[in-house]
Amino acid sequence: MPHKVIKFNPLIGRIVIIATVILSVLAAYFFIRLNFANAIAARVDTTIPEAKLIADWLVETAPNDPQAHYAAAIVYERTFEADDLTRSLLGYETSVAVAPHNYLVWLNLGRARDRSGDADGAEAAFAKALALAPNYASVQWAYGNSLARHGKTDEGFAMIANAALFDPKYAESASSIALQFMDGDVVQARRLLSDTPDTNAALAKVLAAQKRYEDAFEAWSRLGHDDKNKRFKDTSTGLLGTFTNAMRFRLSAAITGDLFGESGVKPLTGQISNGGFESGIKMRDARPFEWNIGEGTDPQIGLSGAAKRSGNYSLWLTFDSFESKAFRSIFQTVAVMPGATYEFEAFYRADIKSRATFKWEVVDPTNSSRIAVSDDLTLAGDWTTLRVKFTVPETTDGVLIRFIREGCGVAACPVSGKIAFDDLSLKQQ
Repeated sequence: MPHKVIKFNPLIGRIVIIATVILSVLAAYFFIRLNFANAIAARVDTTIPEAKLIADWLVETAPNDPQAHYAAAIVYERTFEADDLTRSLLGYETSVAVAPHNYLVWLNLGRARDRSGDADGAEAAFAKALALAPNYASVQWAYGNSLARHGKTDEGFAMIANAALFDPKYAESASSIALQFMDGDVVQARRLLSDTPDTNAALAKVLAAQKRYEDAFEAWSRLGHDDKNKRFKDTSTGLLGTFTNAMRFRLSAAITGDLFGESGVKPLTGQISNGGFESGIKMRDARPFEWNIGEGTDPQIGLSGAAKRSGNYSLWLTFDSFESKAFRSIFQTVAVMPGATYEFEAFYRADIKSRATFKWEVVDPTNSSRIAVSDDLTLAGDWTTLRVKFTVPETTDGVLIRFIREGCGVAACPVSGKIAFDDLSLKQQ
């Protein structure tokens, strides 16, 4: 079969080739320019002085790129100049027009309209963002805050509560805002956010930070045992530290009992913990409201099962020292009622040789002042009763009960012998 040869005009062929090359170069140029602008938009530092120039260039270079308009809008927004705020809003509007299915641009448009005072427009934008991302906490958080600020309190806080439920990082802020909206009324704040463990744990932290300690404890008390000790364990230990530092001893004792009660520490207001020493003592790292051992090397301190007044054990202190600084005390913080009168009672046996005297002292832990002190211990071969009455200052709800030594010289204080204690208690009068 014969072949036909079709001949083209050489000029037309050259024109086609040149046109194709030019179009390819232009396409490559615009492609590179657009993608370069997009990359710059995603990384622009909005804090530098040249940011506005970069924003202008981005919009001019990539007018159909939502990222460019979005980045420019952020830059204009942060200048806080009136004209730039208008340009910022326009940038967000343009980014939405170019990318109508991106929840993030709708979210930021809602925020921009909110700042400009367009409540209806903001609500419409937030509603669109929520429709595109119904389970995103950031969307519900922004939308809920906008609604609450514009008078739709219940509807807004329903979204705020959902945001905190989806993402716990919002929980404390939600509680703080609810308290602010309700003028500090905890009951109404809880109503807005719903009475859930998450809400109460967050309220407890916020109220404690505001030094509303009783309210904080009441919120924490609504948590179940497992929530207190597991899910919100950090909140519980944080509150314990806050109450302890604030010297709110009854609140500290209550939390201590819930957190550590199963291990033997169950402090109660007006009662010495482990007064019969049946739960043992710790030489170091004792928890609040347990028996604590002070610094020093003498006396040796331990439990005796051979000589006790009741139960299985008594506390034995064995002395054999010469230096004053060797003495170490035993002490316990006890939660009490402010203004109440108590009687401290202890039983002891003593076979001691020393010019020093030994006593039990009751101290106000808020200022280290002495409230009361017992009579000197005397030589006693049988169990002997020691009692001292005291009235708690109205300014504190805790006392420090400690074993002390007095009458020593500056450096030398020879002591030898033994003292035993058992059945230490407080009784409210």
